[in-house]
Amino acid sequence: MPESHGAGPRLDSVEIKMTFSAAQAAAAAEALAPGDGGIRRHVHFCEAPPRGRGPGTPALLDGGVILRLRADAGHGRGDGDATVKLRPCRRARLSRRWLRFREEDGDTLRLEEDWSAGNAGHAENRVLAASLTSDCGRPAVDAVTSGANPLRTVFSRRQRAFLAECADVRVDFRTLRVLGPVRAVRWHGVRLNHHELTLERWSFAASAAESAGPGPGEEPLDWLEISERVAPDGAEVVQASLQALVRGLGLEPDLKQETKTRRVLETLLRARPAT
Repeated sequence: MPESHGAGPRLDSVEIKMTFSAAQAAAAAEALAPGDGGIRRHVHFCEAPPRGRGPGTPALLDGGVILRLRADAGHGRGDGDATVKLRPCRRARLSRRWLRFREEDGDTLRLEEDWSAGNAGHAENRVLAASLTSDCGRPAVDAVTSGANPLRTVFSRRQRAFLAECADVRVDFRTLRVLGPVRAVRWHGVRLNHHELTLERWSFAASAAESAGPGPGEEPLDWLEISERVAPDGAEVVQASLQALVRGLGLEPDLKQETKTRRVLETLLRARPAT
C-alpha cells in the first residue's frame, strides 16, 4: 500500500466494525458464522493498578494505551502475538521514524481509522489508531501469562520504544498486571454478498465471569464483532453497504468498539482487585 492516499498524511486502511452483545451476539453468530468452529484463542490485557482511581478503572486505557496478548488455545506451540495500540492516536506524537515504519523482524505497524456504528441511540464513532504488533509465538505469551517470565519480555524492543516515544502516558511494565483470559473464536474470510469479513466472538472464562459478573444493569459479557478492513478511498460507501446488509438480516449493533474494550477491562479489573 502506498505511503499515503492522495495528498494527505499516511493512513493505511479503515477498519469498519459492528459489535453485537448478549442475545444479538448469538443471533449474529447464527446468521453469519461458518460452521467450522473458527480459530480459538485466549486474549489477555495488561493494565495498571487503579491506585486511588476506584476499582475497575483502566488507567492505561484512559491514557489511550491498550496492551493485548493473544495465543492459540489448545495443545501445541501455536501462534501468539503481542500488540501495543494507541487509540486515540495523536499524529503529532508520531515522528518520521514511525510514520515510515511498516514491517520488520516480525513487527508490523498499522495506522488506520476504526469506524464503528452504534444502534439507533448511539452516534457513529471514528478514531485514529496506531497498532504495533509483534509475532512472538504462543510459548512467549504463555510464559508471561503463567508468570514464568517478566511481562516486558513478550513485547519487542521496538514496541517498548514506540510506547516510550509516542504514548501520552508512561508505561512501567514492572507495575502492570496481566488480566484474563477472555475466550475468543475468530473466523476469517467470511463472505456476505460482496463483502469479505472477519468475525470474532468474545466471552469470559468461567473463573473471571463468576468472580466479577456483570455490573448493575449490564448484560453478560458476550460479544460478536464483525469487521472489514478497506482502503480509505470509498470506505463510506462500503460501510453503508455493510450496515444495510447486516440490518437487512434483522441484526442491530449495540456497542461502540471503545465501549466493548472498556467493559472488558473494567470487568477483568473487578475480577482481580488491587492488592
